[in-house]
Formats: sequence, structure tokens, C-alpha cells
Amino acid sequence: MISYPNRRLLLAFLGLLLLQLSLVAQESVPVKRSNNKVILEGTVYYIHVVKPGETLCAISKAYHISQKEIAIENPGVISGLQIGQALKIPVDPKPLEEVDTSELPEPGGTGRYHTVMPGETLYGIARNYKLREKDIKQANRGVSAASLKPGQRLRIPEEVVVEEDHAYNEEGLLYHKVKRKETLYSIAGYYGVTIEEIRAVNPELGWGGPKNGQMIRIPAPQLSDQDQAGEDMGIEDDSVNLTGYEEIDDYHYEEFDDRHENIRRTYHVAFFIPFDFREMEPLDSLLKDITSENRRNRIIERYMMEAKIPQSVQFLEFFQGTLLAIDAMRQSGMKLDVRYKDTRRSEARIRSILQDDEFEDFDLFIGPFYPYTLELVSAFAREHRIPLVTPFHNDLELLKSNPYLFQLSPSLEREYREVAKLVASKHMYNIVYVRNEDSLDIERHEYFKQLIFDGFDDYHPSDPVVFKEVVQKLDRAAELIYSLSPDKKNLVLVPTADEALASSVVSTLFYQLDHYDIEVIGAPYWTEFSSIELRYFHKLNLVFYNSFWVDYHDPDIEAFMAKYRNYFYNQPAITSQKGINYGILGHDMTLYFLNALRVYGRRFILSLDEYQPSLVQGPYTFRRMSGGGGYENSHISFYRFLPDMSIQEFEVPPLPEKNYFFRPVDDPMRRRYLDKDYEND
Repeated sequence: MISYPNRRLLLAFLGLLLLQLSLVAQESVPVKRSNNKVILEGTVYYIHVVKPGETLCAISKAYHISQKEIAIENPGVISGLQIGQALKIPVDPKPLEEVDTSELPEPGGTGRYHTVMPGETLYGIARNYKLREKDIKQANRGVSAASLKPGQRLRIPEEVVVEEDHAYNEEGLLYHKVKRKETLYSIAGYYGVTIEEIRAVNPELGWGGPKNGQMIRIPAPQLSDQDQAGEDMGIEDDSVNLTGYEEIDDYHYEEFDDRHENIRRTYHVAFFIPFDFREMEPLDSLLKDITSENRRNRIIERYMMEAKIPQSVQFLEFFQGTLLAIDAMRQSGMKLDVRYKDTRRSEARIRSILQDDEFEDFDLFIGPFYPYTLELVSAFAREHRIPLVTPFHNDLELLKSNPYLFQLSPSLEREYREVAKLVASKHMYNIVYVRNEDSLDIERHEYFKQLIFDGFDDYHPSDPVVFKEVVQKLDRAAELIYSLSPDKKNLVLVPTADEALASSVVSTLFYQLDHYDIEVIGAPYWTEFSSIELRYFHKLNLVFYNSFWVDYHDPDIEAFMAKYRNYFYNQPAITSQKGINYGILGHDMTLYFLNALRVYGRRFILSLDEYQPSLVQGPYTFRRMSGGGGYENSHISFYRFLPDMSIQEFEVPPLPEKNYFFRPVDDPMRRRYLDKDYEND
């Protein structure tokens, strides 16, 4: 018989034994580390969702962190874990870089200098001096493998302190805390990567730069395939230089002075198209480990859209359009050697393609489609004097320095200038400029408004111009209504690609038509919006502009569609965000430039003013940007939705003739704008 005191000891012993068994059972549940990371107030965390059976001890071991550190970040765990509770787990601090790149020395000072010779690469130069590429990049800010060019002078540092390699995590990233005065330029130079590579892994940066205290991701520097092979085998890289010439003020195409072109020659043409045909990954593998219902729904939605119309299909229709044009040119007797290269949306793939020496003697390049690949092909085309046509790129930067580049899509600046002319011609209206709250677009809106104000000057209006600006919020329509005038016709200008903003403005104005006379100017994207009823556009006399808008009732378009169906047993239906039909675009741009080669040979660049072939969806009007730059298509058409449910093309009124007169001393700018506030209207 057990006495009372002994019984108490036995019960306590059994209780401790059961508790230990319980803890062992709990710790036996495996804890899977989360891959979800967030940056909160400058600190990087894993977000771990507690699952049944998991303990604080097991979680701390899985993340190689003490229970105390988890408790500091999550005070509630002291009273116990809850199933479904989200814990902040600090990421291993080793990938966090505290270096201040703003204090790094600028290029210059002591050291040797090396003049780049033709064919030399950054990798090869670094090996010659027993340095790393990063050492040369840090000594010469802004230098990269792609920007290196013959004749360039590089500073070679005398002594390099080999620091410990940066600690990149399993995703190939480290985290850098931005210091005061640091810029993307200084950060990229320090880590040996490009600004574009940093932006690619930090989409939250937008157009701006990093802010003091912000945590940004830094990708590990990427070696090209050939550089990697050279490093592994101990050999120097002798890859092709993709840089071209120094920027020039005036370029005259002296190589085209010889008019004796061999009309029987074979022309060599290369297309760079990102087909990127790949088998879709199974949906269940994409959803694996995704616990957020909202995120799962987004993945499922994207998957269903991709399964219905794969992204490669749009380029397939472009490809089929080019085949129709090539067939037509061959039937005319033109001899062609055509190559199609799948760029796979990869910069490394483009570099690999351009290693082939045969491309140096080609007569025409068409593509690629993405900016990061276009820059490489543009540099190669410029160096080897090959005309290059880009379909969708609309930034003027590359045009400034490549006299062989043709940009088919008008730039945003060109579009704004044409729209500003139209708005200025309506200076007698009550003009309302509507924009969203996005501060990143402020500079663009200011530029556009300045063009409009300059246009007012050309008309010398006798009465003050009424110009109002409304920052539209989706849940508030009163400001827009207050800006309208019952005594004048109202011109509402909404230069946005945001469907939600456009829908809010259009629906608000539609229900004010009984009280106000309203006309709306939208953007090229609006014809592709699916959430706005077309009758709203027609009632509001919506004006939009586009260089490649397709009127499917046009006889030329109908004839092309019939020919396309006859060849491929389907109809080109994929369009860009601006409504550009990929199949028609592929046909027209190929026909335009191949026929130019047939008629003028490689001298066609000097004959563009007299060359106007018949296109399905034309015309193209190329204007040279500068004496040393390339060509931009300046053709922009304007269209108006009419109340009878038709769409009418119209011309922008020409500017009035210049009148010269003495200006009043107290009014040197002649400007009389009444910038009313809607609250005082």
C-alpha cells in the first residue's frame, strides 16, 4: 500500500513523464520553412503560418533561430501558438549588406590605364591584370560588359583589397539597406550588376529611386555562358563586341553612295521573335505550398487565360503575317534568305545568337520585341550597319544614337504633340484635364500640359482659355461634375491606360449629358477596354488616336483576312493593348522593308521620302530624329465615335499662320489662362 506522500510523488513523476512524451510527440511533426518573404520597416522576414502539431521549439529549429528572437518579433507566442497564426521570422542577417556605396571613391586617382582594343571583353581584360570584373567596374563607374567599346580608356586599380564575397541566399539574392545619398547607380556599381537588374527584382521601385532606409534586393552578378566557360577552363573570352560607334552629330550613310546594286542578289533577313514555346506547368504544381486563397485565385486566373490563349500565340500570328509578305515578295522575283530566331525572352539567348559571324553581313533585322533584348541587337546592328526595325518599342533613347534603327510605333512624345495640337484648336471650350493620383506620372502630365499651353499661344485666343485639372478618385465623381460648364462645350481630356479610371470618368459623364455638352478625348488603349459599353463612347463623341487601328469593315482589311484564312485556316485575332493586330502588323512591316530592299537595295534609307508602298494598314511616315539618329514613324490617325454607332476618321486642324505684332510691355508672354478651380465654378 502506497502512503499519501508517496502517492503524490508518484503522480508528479507520471505527470512529468506524460509532459515529456507530449513534447516529443509534438516535436516529431516536421516544420516546413516558408518561402514567403516580406520587408517590414526595413527588416526582411519569413512569414510562417502555424500548422497543427507545430511548436515554437520546432519552428525555431527549422529556421535556425532562437525561440527568444521569435518571441521578440511575435509577443503573443508567449501565451501559446494558435493554428493558422502568422509568425514573423527574421531572415538570416548574413545576406544584409550595410555598406554605404555613396562613400565609395569615384573613378580617377592613381592606377594604370588600359585602352580597349577591338574584340576585347571586360572578362578578358580583368584576367590579363589578374583582377575580377567587379574590380574594374568599381574603378570605372558605369562600365559593363555590354557598354565596352574599342578606344575606351579604363582605369586599372593598382591594388585591390579582396573582400569577403557577398552572402547571397538560396534564391541568388542579398538585401541591401539604402543609406542617405545612395543611388541605384552607386549601388549597382558596388555589387557589379546593372540598374536594370536591380529594378527587375524590385518592382516596387517603379520609375523612382530607392529611399533612405529602404531594403532592396540585389541579384547575384550573372556571367554569360562564354564567360562562365572561360572561367572554368582558364581561357580568355573572345566574344563579339556589341557596342558600335561613339555617338555622332551627323551621319550620311557614305557606304550607300554606290548606286550599282546587283538586282539579282540574294537579300539576307533575320527575324528575332520570342516564340518561347514551352509546355505549361501543371496547375497543381503551381499551387503547391500556396496557402493564401487570394493568391491561389490569381494563379488559377492567369493559368486559365494562358491555357486559352498562350502568350506565344500572338507571336505565331505575327510570324504567319510575315510569311504572307515573304511569299508575295518571292512571287515578284526577289531572292531571299530568311532566318527566324527564337529569342525566348532571354538576354543570354540574344547574345548567343549574335555570336554567329554570318549575321554581320545581313541586310535587315526585324525585332526583337522586348527592350532588354532590343538594346543588344541595336548595338550589334549599329556596329555592322544593318537596318533594324522594332515593332512596339516607343522610347526615343535608342533612336538618338543608332542611325540604322527604325521605330514603327510613334513615341509617347510624338503622340502628346499631336493631341496637344487638337486640344489647342479647341481653346474656346471649357477644357478639363483628368488624371489619377499616381505621383509617378506627375512629370509626364506636366510635360503634356506644357505642350497644350504652348499650343494655345499659336492660336492667340482673344478670350481667356479655361483650363481645369481634376485628380479623379474612383469613389468620388463630384469633383469632375463640378468642373463642367453649362455655358460652354466641355472638352474632357483623359490621357490614361487605366481601365478603372476611364470607366469611372465615362460612366460619370454619360449621366451628365442631359445637362452638359461634352466631348471626351481618350487614349489608344480605350478601344480594347471590355468593361465600358460602346454606346457610352458614341454618346460622348469619344476621340481616340492610333497608328494601327483596324477597321474590320474596310475592304483592304477584309481582303487580307480572306487571304490569311485561305493560307492558315484561321483569322488573326490577337491584338496588343493599343489594338494593334499582330498578324496584320507582321505582314505590313515585312512587306514595307522587303519591298524597299527590292526597289532601292540597301540605299532605301536615302529614299524614304519618295517611297510609299500599298499596305493593308498604313501608311508609314518615317522621320529622322536627328542627324546622327534613327527613324520614327510619325503617322498618327484620329478617330471619333459618332452617335449613329459609326466611327469616323478626321484630320487635326492645321495651326494658324504666324502673325507678327508688337507685344505689350506688361504682357511679354501673351498668355491669358484662367486656371479655374472646380470649387469656384
